[in-house]
Amino acid sequence: MASNFLHDRVAEGAILPVKPPSGRFFLNISQPLPAVLISNGVGITPMMAMAKACLLHGASRPLWFVHGVRNGEYHAFRTDVLALAQQNPQMRVYYRYSQPRSQDEGQYHSQGYADIDFIKTVIAPEIESVQGVPDAEYFLCGSPTFTESLLAGLREWGVSESRIFFESFGPAAKPAPTAPVSSDGTAPTAEVVFSQSGKTLSWHPEAGTILELAEANGLNPPYSCRQGICLTCMCAIAAGEVAYEEPPIGEPDPGSVLICVGKPKTPRVVLNL
Repeated sequence: MASNFLHDRVAEGAILPVKPPSGRFFLNISQPLPAVLISNGVGITPMMAMAKACLLHGASRPLWFVHGVRNGEYHAFRTDVLALAQQNPQMRVYYRYSQPRSQDEGQYHSQGYADIDFIKTVIAPEIESVQGVPDAEYFLCGSPTFTESLLAGLREWGVSESRIFFESFGPAAKPAPTAPVSSDGTAPTAEVVFSQSGKTLSWHPEAGTILELAEANGLNPPYSCRQGICLTCMCAIAAGEVAYEEPPIGEPDPGSVLICVGKPKTPRVVLNL
């Protein structure tokens, strides 16, 4: 929908209101720990941004760029990433083709998937040979099944949650509960206080999420994905509790909730909004 709108309706010179970047999926370029950027398909796009940031700011952080794709027909930005690596001696690139064609010869490094076995048998030993220890941070982006498989593999391998970062295109299957989940459902009715806006509203199940309640009553809280992923809607909660029908992909800060997928769990909820 968005792509079609941009191509069909937006012309040169149009002014579009946009929000600044948000969320936790970003690379700290000053961190000395090696970063392993693992993607498939269009998940390569944020990895390119991270690699460009390191180059732009002259960061010395070691990067391992691992990208998996079916074959050259589906491989976006192949030469762009290689050009970045040529300019950054700290960056190593590995392309994995699962179903290479004859015309792809010389365009990829090995056949197979960008999966946990490849990370454990190829990337980790190389990091250890260069750094002395196999320790690293892992950044994942791609299809839901790809992300889920790597998340499970890294956790089983013993990688700390604090060193795994991921972003999913669309609602991935839930990797593991990382945020509070309601065990007894939402309240039958509730009073929701938006303290900064000076509004107190009555909530009932038909009102939907807290974000939908706010919008229906003239408030305009920030939001983006409406799926509990991007954290744009995150706000502090001063009193009460919020329930989630399913664990959100994004984990809100302590003392904060995601109103795009949250509903009142207690009879009274006070939000700093």
